Amino acid sequence: MNKVIFGRKTIRFSVIHSVRRKKTIALYIEPTGDILVRAQVNTSCSRLTHVVKSKAEWIITKLMSLNDVSHQIKKELVSGESFYYLGRHMRLKILKVMGGKKTAVRIYRGRLEVIMNLAGKNGKVHEEIRDVITEWYKMQAARRIPERVEIYADKMGVATPPVFIRNQKKIWGSCSSKGALRFNWRIIMAPMSLVDYVIVHELCHVKYKNHSKLFWKYLGAVMPDYEKRKERIRIDGVQWSI
Repeated sequence: MNKVIFGRKTIRFSVIHSVRRKKTIALYIEPTGDILVRAQVNTSCSRLTHVVKSKAEWIITKLMSLNDVSHQIKKELVSGESFYYLGRHMRLKILKVMGGKKTAVRIYRGRLEVIMNLAGKNGKVHEEIRDVITEWYKMQAARRIPERVEIYADKMGVATPPVFIRNQKKIWGSCSSKGALRFNWRIIMAPMSLVDYVIVHELCHVKYKNHSKLFWKYLGAVMPDYEKRKERIRIDGVQWSI
């Protein structure tokens, strides 16, 4: 494990050498927070250190954003608790009934209602509530996010990429090397303007795989107020949890 000191921060990174890699050095931050540097086998330690140090500010900012997602507050899942869907505030209402169909979730009169059939329950009621609410949010994300991806892909003049909804615990979205987009289902709790920011951010990665100056310039051209939206996600994201 290598390290770089930047102010009061210590940045630790692993190096992956390859004989077939070009002369360029690539830096990646995994969803786990691990920092990987890919380089040719003969690349000197001093050059690797220089590259990491030059990206230190961006690395620290990225790690902080990962931290914002991973330290969300878990819900107690009781009636009256606050939930969000596309920025709309709702109170949770647990309705316990005997008989009837399996547990279901719905929005009714401004509330997020969970209708539970208590017959035959084995004491895992709390886990079932969490599971059904999670599945409900995933379904909403799978319905709404691909629609927005298609809209913005058309605006940006790029082919609509494959879209997957995932349980990404440390990031809001990602773009694979082949251009497939993956989104954390929890982002559907955010206002649509912030969902759109995550979508446009990842669509920009279809063209620019890293966070270079060209990437941010491209993002700014598509969404001039992206910095405000990004900051709102950083601040408000802690409440988008179950």
